[in-house]
Amino acid sequence: MSSITNSSMPHVSTDCKIATRSSVGKVKGILSTALALLGLIVTVTGVGLFVAPHGPSAAKGWTFLGMNVPAMKGLHIWLGFGMVAFVLGHFALNLKTLMAELKQVFR
Repeated sequence: MSSITNSSMPHVSTDCKIATRSSVGKVKGILSTALALLGLIVTVTGVGLFVAPHGPSAAKGWTFLGMNVPAMKGLHIWLGFGMVAFVLGHFALNLKTLMAELKQVFR
């Protein structure tokens, strides 16, 4: 314990803050990239479901980008749930910024 002095302690805490900011930045980047990718896929499957023929017998044999209607519906729904999870994580990590922006809007 005698080798640790007060002058070396701020250096350690500064490094920890830098490491924490860096890792949070990486997580934000991963979340944003995943959210954009999921949004793109959900948009494409949504367009496919929009242009798909409707009715019990209309969709037999019909595909959009190699996917039939049930596969598109499943992909669209589950990736939509994934998007909701990523949006919640994005809000949680950017809550401070969001609150500052809302204060500017409603000032």
